[in-house]
Amino acid sequence: MTRSHSAIAWLCCAALTVAFGCASSPKKQPGAAKKRTVLMTEYDDARVGRESVQDVKAEIGVLDDPALAAYVDGIGRKLLRGVPRRGFDYQFYVVDMVEPNAFALPGGYIFVSRGLLALANNEDELACVIGHEITHAANRHAAAQQALQESLPSLILPGAAAKFASYNREMEREADEGGQILCAAAGYDPIGMSTFLTSLAMSSRLELGYTRNPTFFDTHPGSEERAAANAVRAREIRWQRDPALGDPRAALLRKIAGLEVGQRPEAGVFEGDRFLHPALGFTVRFPPGWKKSNSNRAVGAVQPRGEAVVLVAADSPPGEVGQVARQWLERQQPPLDVEDSRPVKIGGVDAWRVEASAAGRSGAVRAQLTFIPFGDATWRITGAAPAPLARRHEEAIAATARSFRPLTSEERAGIEVTRVQIETARAGEGIAELSRRSRNVWSVNDTAVYNGVFADHRFAEGELVKIAVREPYVSPAR
Repeated sequence: MTRSHSAIAWLCCAALTVAFGCASSPKKQPGAAKKRTVLMTEYDDARVGRESVQDVKAEIGVLDDPALAAYVDGIGRKLLRGVPRRGFDYQFYVVDMVEPNAFALPGGYIFVSRGLLALANNEDELACVIGHEITHAANRHAAAQQALQESLPSLILPGAAAKFASYNREMEREADEGGQILCAAAGYDPIGMSTFLTSLAMSSRLELGYTRNPTFFDTHPGSEERAAANAVRAREIRWQRDPALGDPRAALLRKIAGLEVGQRPEAGVFEGDRFLHPALGFTVRFPPGWKKSNSNRAVGAVQPRGEAVVLVAADSPPGEVGQVARQWLERQQPPLDVEDSRPVKIGGVDAWRVEASAAGRSGAVRAQLTFIPFGDATWRITGAAPAPLARRHEEAIAATARSFRPLTSEERAGIEVTRVQIETARAGEGIAELSRRSRNVWSVNDTAVYNGVFADHRFAEGELVKIAVREPYVSPAR
């Protein structure tokens, strides 16, 4: 399942205070919780970072691409030469995340997403983003933000990365400046910070239909405002291009050719309301119009007004399904109030249905849980809603459970993967003309954003252009 750091399902699960383990793992002790560490020293940063990086790997996932990982690590190592005092053993990772994003954990653990690599237009931009995150870690912004949050009401944020990724606006400006200085020292153009933020703002505008107003807890607030400030600063920083770096655009594009963009079939894909997972061999249909999300531990959907959530996860071992369900219920702390527990049939398979409730911070929450043996695990489909709204959504949740079934060979054959391809433009060619001859599946506007140009841009002879092509996904037969 896709490793989406911003998975709506996890946020809704937390917001509904669903205490019955929507992200639980059978390998963890029931009710186990990590002891909170106050980030007082660099030693604390390093220890918390080492622990949290494992959570990021589990929740989001690290991309299995050694060449790309080595490329990002190499840029990071160049930038580290400019860090005056290196208090951490910095590590760099590419996370399997659709969205263009980057974040730093305490102790020098730096992450960039595959979505960011696809959006960046040259090595200068990528280096500036990595330098930005190095500055967050080096200046111990997570510790400062933790101290700030001590004075705020408790907030529910999903995932290990979310605990440290949101900085205040002043910290972001400081990280921008620090990143630009590190880039200049390494021979990269500091203007990359500005041009990348411009592309990020354009990407958000395309996706949302407008440029969203930043919130205090945005990971990267005020992209357009910061882009303008960074452009001014870039002109004031003295720097000289390192000849060994070569053409910064060609250098990046060579490395990201073949990179998967959008949904990765290895993690499952949505086709309308139906979710198909070729690697695990199942499919399930979610309620029409619900906001769907796919993470490393579960796939799910949220009712448009946030009134209910349904999640699909495999967090229990195989076995007699009724016994597995009872054992799962016994592990929940605090325990659920079980109102009904009975065998059911799902697609001719013996399954188990549990109706339960739990006390939440904002009132009672009702849940419908269906346990289904499939493959080498017992799958659990959990639907939850505040008690006053539960009856309104119980049939939609039950229908999701009934739709769970094995993937057919025809469905598997129809799954496609989308990859970045680098095309060489002809003199005077526009995006539409280039797209027609190159099988580009991006729209004209998307292609413009991913290449840092306007939609009416005319390319020079030999200019390298990022496009996206689709091809059949080949997965091992089950």
